Amino acid sequence: MTSGEMTRAEQIAQVVGNVYTTADYYEVGREKVREFARALHDDNPLHWDETAAADAGHDTLLAPLTMVAIMGTKSQAQLLEEHVPGSLLKSGVLQVDQRFTFHKPIKAGDKLYCDVSLETYRTVAGADLFTVKTLVREVDRGVLQESWTSLAGPGESGGLPDDFDDVVDRVIFTGGDSHVLPLQASSPAEIPEPEGGPWNTIAFDDLTVGMDLPARKQHFTRGDVINYIGVSGDPNPIHHSDDVAKAAGLDTVVAQAMLTLGTAAGYLTSFVGDPCAFRDMSARFTSPVYVPADEPAIVEYTAKVKSLDPETKTGLIVFGASLNGKRVFGRCTATVQFQ
Repeated sequence: MTSGEMTRAEQIAQVVGNVYTTADYYEVGREKVREFARALHDDNPLHWDETAAADAGHDTLLAPLTMVAIMGTKSQAQLLEEHVPGSLLKSGVLQVDQRFTFHKPIKAGDKLYCDVSLETYRTVAGADLFTVKTLVREVDRGVLQESWTSLAGPGESGGLPDDFDDVVDRVIFTGGDSHVLPLQASSPAEIPEPEGGPWNTIAFDDLTVGMDLPARKQHFTRGDVINYIGVSGDPNPIHHSDDVAKAAGLDTVVAQAMLTLGTAAGYLTSFVGDPCAFRDMSARFTSPVYVPADEPAIVEYTAKVKSLDPETKTGLIVFGASLNGKRVFGRCTATVQFQ
């Protein structure tokens, strides 16, 4: 490197804080809502049945809380490919953290734009740590939700096999790049107050601090993981290729963090009732969910009412997931507006 050239870290630092928006909108289809709910094993009738949605006060089907993953994954990948040096998507990058703030629900028929920005970047022991913010806007209803995704990659030194790129190129998704419109420079959007309600939830007076939600065991097969790739468009080959997963230092294929979190969100909404009642949700991913080719991974979800505010009728739910007795999530919380 000559004295006039910037280091990779300096190049990335110039991107931090810049906001980019998708060039065209993503239209949410009613069948896509159902398809996404199916991929998450989410049977909440508000995602499936328009009559049930109408009875709950909604004009159409509601999307699962994490459906932003469809357009968010694509826009985040574009941000990294177009504005961050290095092939991060080919480096075995893993998601380590996810946060959501919900302002308004995503519904069938919505036309959505994504604003993406690299919020933070740092290196720890040579590894890359990124946080990408994704803001979802509807053309008529404004900002619907914000999310923050933290990713960890091996960095410049990597420690990956010399032929890792070749291993990835042999299995990674191909095609369609010529139709992808580049992100456009943008500016931060105005954040609204959350919508009111009341929503059709379990009654606040029926809750007590320390109350346990019924546990749920969920099977994740290799087919579930591959189906989620197709539904969400997640391009990371560690979710379908044993060769890439092992080359990246993993035991075998791992389930998507957003698949396990999206299923957790469905578990919570099955108790709460209406997804619109959720104000925020966050999760830290502490252990990968390995999914063998010949048997399912069985994840157990649990949750507890941590605190209740009688004045606002809001509650904090803490939740977790475990696989073979080992925690999959670290501290996970959701704030809910009850009726």
